Amino acid sequence: MRSNSISYKRGDLVHIPQAVTLIDCEEPYSDAQLTIPLRMERTTSPRIAVITRADEDSGYVKVYCDGDIWSVKNENVYSLGEREEK
Repeated sequence: MRSNSISYKRGDLVHIPQAVTLIDCEEPYSDAQLTIPLRMERTTSPRIAVITRADEDSGYVKVYCDGDIWSVKNENVYSLGEREEK
């Protein structure tokens, strides 16, 4: 099930596939295009994460994964639980 048809909320469990870019960046602006990445990591294997913030307008969700908070594109995140489609 694609994430762009799902409305996530804080605490939802999600699957992040292999070869997805995780981005760590400060958020001084509401526009994701104006932030500078502090570091980036490409997943070498699938990961399980927890949604910490879901902003449908930005195209990204914030997730807690492997001890860090990351930004991930909505299209690269898949729900692990039963959620209602929009």
